[in-house]
Amino acid sequence: MLSMSDHIDGTFHSPIPGGVWLHKPGTGGGYTGPGGTWEDGVTPEPVEIQRVNVQPASLKTMQMLVGLGGTANPQDVRLVHINDGATYLYPDDDGKFADLLEFSDGLAMRKWRVMQCDNRPWRNFCRAVVERFREA
Repeated sequence: MLSMSDHIDGTFHSPIPGGVWLHKPGTGGGYTGPGGTWEDGVTPEPVEIQRVNVQPASLKTMQMLVGLGGTANPQDVRLVHINDGATYLYPDDDGKFADLLEFSDGLAMRKWRVMQCDNRPWRNFCRAVVERFREA
């Protein structure tokens, strides 16, 4: 069976100043009981991803995103490849953020939301299209 494990070596690895950090969503939180008070959920600490490659989005990817009714800015979309065999990304679901990445775009550390992803655990591979996340 074909495995992509360790395919991103020193040649393919993207050296990004500050690294690439994965922010997983926190648990939902809830009320402490009938008539209780609201307690926020636990937000896990960000995890640095080691075997990752970040590239600008291709023209084909941009055309596909615009064709799906989106408005894509080529400066704000990246392709991310991960093959550490343990890290898989998940896109937004019903307006809730699943995963956010944080890495530098050359100017500053920015957050990126996952728009689409292709997870293949049997091949130790994850490919994601991420878009710069602008908080309101």
